Amino acid sequence: MKWIVSSDPRIFVNRAHMSARLQYIQSVTDAPVTDWMITRKNSAFPKSLFCCMTNDELNGTFITAHIGEVQRLCSVHEIAMSDFVIANTCIWEKSSNKQILYYMMNINKKAVLWFSKQTLSLEENYNLRQSTLLSNVGTFGFNTSLSERLLFSNRHKGFMKAVSFAFDKVSPIILPQDYDSIIM
Repeated sequence: MKWIVSSDPRIFVNRAHMSARLQYIQSVTDAPVTDWMITRKNSAFPKSLFCCMTNDELNGTFITAHIGEVQRLCSVHEIAMSDFVIANTCIWEKSSNKQILYYMMNINKKAVLWFSKQTLSLEENYNLRQSTLLSNVGTFGFNTSLSERLLFSNRHKGFMKAVSFAFDKVSPIILPQDYDSIIM
């Protein structure tokens, strides 16, 4: 399985945090983990990304990045062809999670996308946004989302079962709650 982390300073803080993240990955997968590799910048990805692999025989990708980076990564053929993608990111704009799934399904009709659990947050300009609200809760050594903490606490159930408790599976069907509609 591939694990990708943004190099943005709000996500990548320092080497100690990245080392702690490797330990976290090993704990939740119970599999050997490679060291971090750094991707090169290019026109599609103006910031470097950190990537490691787990030797767990899962064909998936776990991405911790900002929503724009997740959108670009999920349009990459190799990632879209994964059996599943887990996006540890803020939805930020309504239905951006569904848009990403649609991009992936254009490449892979069987694409499965999981998104981190969201909460409403009030931004500086008084806009309400759906956010993961990263915080330094627990003894992980880096800021974690609620979904990362739930994944860790359910890890003994097996990785994919823990994912189903910790992340929300994105449905390709547009439901009334996707439009803030009231069902009568």
